[in-house]
Amino acid sequence: MRSLLVSLILAFSTLFGLSSGASAQALVEGVWTTPELSEMTIAPCEQGFCGTLSKIVITPEQVAQYGVAPEQIDIASLTDTFNEDPALKGRPMLGLQILTLRATDNPWRFEGEIYNPRDGKTYAGSIDVMGADSVLLKGCALYVICQEQIWTRAPVVEEEEVVAAQ
Repeated sequence: MRSLLVSLILAFSTLFGLSSGASAQALVEGVWTTPELSEMTIAPCEQGFCGTLSKIVITPEQVAQYGVAPEQIDIASLTDTFNEDPALKGRPMLGLQILTLRATDNPWRFEGEIYNPRDGKTYAGSIDVMGADSVLLKGCALYVICQEQIWTRAPVVEEEEVVAAQ
């Protein structure tokens, strides 16, 4: 199975001229949509690549937590309430750094830490670039109990569209 995945990645990179590590690094950068439809922005940072929460979509868990309809929840008021460090519980969720990633010997794989604001814990994690518009995020506790998500590249919104939406 792994050799099939490697073959597909190599075929993709050849097809789109993305065979260098720098190209893969550029591919991990950008705005990614999570399965919950929130968005994560991954950009170069001092540690390698950092992912910050750039759009929040209210989940059913948050609706239950706050006891109000999703449209009544002020996104700007959401804080990191489950953080294990009491000093960090008040920091805003929007703009919160969730990912810290470093390049590996495999130019299509990035490893590091993933902070999960739903339980306030940090896990070992990785992102595998699957193509120009998708990545596989994997977070593990004790390197054994793992969860995965596929993130897709968020559509680029032109400035004219943003103005029209307002």
